[in-house]
Amino acid sequence: MNLSLPRDLAEAITAKVASGHYDSWAQVVREALILLDERDQIRVLRRERLLRELAIGIDQANDRQLVDGLDVFRRLRNKLSEPV
Repeated sequence: MNLSLPRDLAEAITAKVASGHYDSWAQVVREALILLDERDQIRVLRRERLLRELAIGIDQANDRQLVDGLDVFRRLRNKLSEPV
């Protein structure tokens, strides 16, 4: 596969290989793709967790398990002033 990269990216890959931490440009690109895939997976997991939390909150609201907003902020302020 032939890739055409902007000069700054090509220089970054060359610098990584020159550092001795990587044997070739392919190894640098492979590692970058692995990290990109991990980041994408983390985003999916965070989104799924957020959707679960939202569903819990919606269920609680539907069951009238609501807390006054001012009370929430008061509790948070009190927690901040507590000794560690």
